[in-house]
Amino acid sequence: MPRDRDPLRVLDLLPVVYTRRLQDALDDRKKLARGLSHQTAGKIELDFDWLIKGTVSIEDSYDEALNVPYILEKIRAAETEQYSAVVIDCFGDPGLEAARELVRIPVVGAAQSASHLAAQLAPRFSIINTVREFAHIDHELMVKYGLTQQLASIVTVDIPVLALESQRRRTINAMVRAAEKAVRQDGAQAIVLGCTGMSSLVGAMETRLAAKGLHVPIVEPLRAAVYTAIALVLADLTHSKEAFMPPRAKRRVIASS
Repeated sequence: MPRDRDPLRVLDLLPVVYTRRLQDALDDRKKLARGLSHQTAGKIELDFDWLIKGTVSIEDSYDEALNVPYILEKIRAAETEQYSAVVIDCFGDPGLEAARELVRIPVVGAAQSASHLAAQLAPRFSIINTVREFAHIDHELMVKYGLTQQLASIVTVDIPVLALESQRRRTINAMVRAAEKAVRQDGAQAIVLGCTGMSSLVGAMETRLAAKGLHVPIVEPLRAAVYTAIALVLADLTHSKEAFMPPRAKRRVIASS
């Protein structure tokens, strides 16, 4: 817990290798950081980092497996650098449980935060997913988090992560159609965006849905995770070390960096 005079520092870790196609996403995160600092008179700082090695996006289990070792390195370093909490900025929550074993500061997943928040807002919610390869991962996460009874559907827009913002009109149209299907056909009463790369598109999506007479909560996972992390730090809470025990000391043979 930070002292009164110290800022609460949260690290938003983009668990991918940065490319220029993520610039809009980074700009949205900078906007979020400015807003948090302004609203709290500088008492909350949101910083950003990404991986030096790994994939440029996470769209399947293979991408997750490749990136997790580098995610864990960054999160271990964040604790050493006195961050108050870390957010894993990806809906797959890659490396979340392993990270919680490694460190004591709160480590927060986007999917876990967003889905539990949606379940508080409505009895049933749907996830708007990016690509088909990730749909089973979304479903497995909802099983793990105990939310299958609240899950109305997973609707896929079939747009790769790095194309979400570069093809904004196409993406927004697809997201609106997906949300309309989720509500009118699948019985959803809230929408969870299934990719943190959709963060800058929420406003346009809400406007379009309102014009269609659909007024449902849209839970954007990056902000759900960031505000969850802040709440945990302010409440002086972190993950249970009875659940996420530190790794036992043993010989581990790993590739050198």
